[in-house]
Amino acid sequence: MSEVSAVLALPYIQPAQAQKHVTHNEALRVLDVIVQLAVLSRSLTAPPAEPAPGERHIVGEAATGAWAGQDGKIAVFDIEGWVFFAPLPGWRAEVLDDGASAVFDGSAWTTRGVPLSVDRLGINTSPDGTNRFAVASAATLLTHEGAGHQLKVNKATVTDTASLLFQTGFSGRAEMGLAGNDDFSIKVSSNGTAFAEGLRVGAGGAVSLPGGALLPDGTAALPGLRFAADVDTGLARPGVDQIGLVAGGVQRALLSGSALQLDVPLAGTAVSSGSHDATAGRVARVFAAGGIFGLGVAQGQSLGAAVADAAAVTVSGFYRTDIATANLPISAASGLLEVFHGAGGDSVQQRWTATSADAAMRTWLRRSSGGTWTGWSLVMTQSTMVGTVSQSGGLPTGAAIERGSNANGEYTRFADGTQICTIAGLSVSNASTATGALYRSGSVFWSYPASFSALPVVKGEVDDSDAWAVGGTPTLTQMGFRAVSAVSKSTALSIRALAIGRWF
Repeated sequence: MSEVSAVLALPYIQPAQAQKHVTHNEALRVLDVIVQLAVLSRSLTAPPAEPAPGERHIVGEAATGAWAGQDGKIAVFDIEGWVFFAPLPGWRAEVLDDGASAVFDGSAWTTRGVPLSVDRLGINTSPDGTNRFAVASAATLLTHEGAGHQLKVNKATVTDTASLLFQTGFSGRAEMGLAGNDDFSIKVSSNGTAFAEGLRVGAGGAVSLPGGALLPDGTAALPGLRFAADVDTGLARPGVDQIGLVAGGVQRALLSGSALQLDVPLAGTAVSSGSHDATAGRVARVFAAGGIFGLGVAQGQSLGAAVADAAAVTVSGFYRTDIATANLPISAASGLLEVFHGAGGDSVQQRWTATSADAAMRTWLRRSSGGTWTGWSLVMTQSTMVGTVSQSGGLPTGAAIERGSNANGEYTRFADGTQICTIAGLSVSNASTATGALYRSGSVFWSYPASFSALPVVKGEVDDSDAWAVGGTPTLTQMGFRAVSAVSKSTALSIRALAIGRWF
């Protein structure tokens, strides 16, 4: 006969056994431990300092002290101290500090109770292979336990679907979530097969309405499309085929099939920024500072920044130049540059007027064709007709006519290079030296009032009907004369002279 029971290993009283109460009490002690087994904990690895009689624990792993070597056993404190019982597979204990049940599986204690996982679960209805969790109820509540609450729907890859599907008669009618991508969308269907997307929110937060949006007409006081913080600003539909732009409860613009009506001034980039703004579609500004083509520029204002190089400006308009602008007809002068682009070709004409450092405020013209500029041509005006002539490279750069005088006589210069010098004050003392049948005077030299660039043609005459003037070979700066007479002249004779040539 066995000495212990087959299941709980309780000691049997043996035949003719002395002190039978000892065996009986030991069996009661084991029953006292394992029946309605409840332990204070299963995580302690050392016995508590002041245990109460009957206190029970499941010894934790790597136990020390009085519990050393008793891992996983049930430790009971009684009058003799700690007593240990080895559990058998299937023993169940309520762990009070965990609020859970633990079952010994033959090697370790595991938490049990409601199964941690099941293949299917149905509440008031039957689950199936697709709907492994099914609930039949008038309502389903998922609530917090003191703070917030999240319901998570997870998918494996981007192309899978994680969504909420709303059905009628088990046929889909609306779906929201991540349907085949990582954009949040809302879709609807009339048959459960074909779905139309009404809203999409991209990963960056941008919202799109693939199916469009239907808005109420609204009014100026309460637009159909308005803002939460500004309900009287937005879009309204005042009539058929009309869109009204509302701000502050007042319609400011109206777009219809025939026109765009604006009831506020235009500003910003819709208006030209200056005389050389070539941006397509901008409205020309003709009043206030910086008006296009210089029209309406306010007093004290300008056309904007001066151009750096006049040769680089080919867009029609009015431009400001200053003393640093390159490729102008005169340097160190500010001015106004007018540019005209020829229609139907690449011809560009420029007109530049000096507005400083040039008392005559002269104007020049030039033209470009194929990207090559001609030289500047001075435009003659009443103020530039007579003045100081000049030239550069054989081309006139100053006035048309220059006139002057000094002790040597008078001169006139023309812009084409012609120069005329005259004098009426040459004099010789007499013409009494016999020369053959004639009489001559001594020589007198005339220094021209302006020098020539090539030998001039010089002519002289004597203020006496019996005498005439003869000259030698002219130079660039002077000419010598004598008076010749048919009769002897003992008094002074006056000679007048004329020289014609070129000054360049």
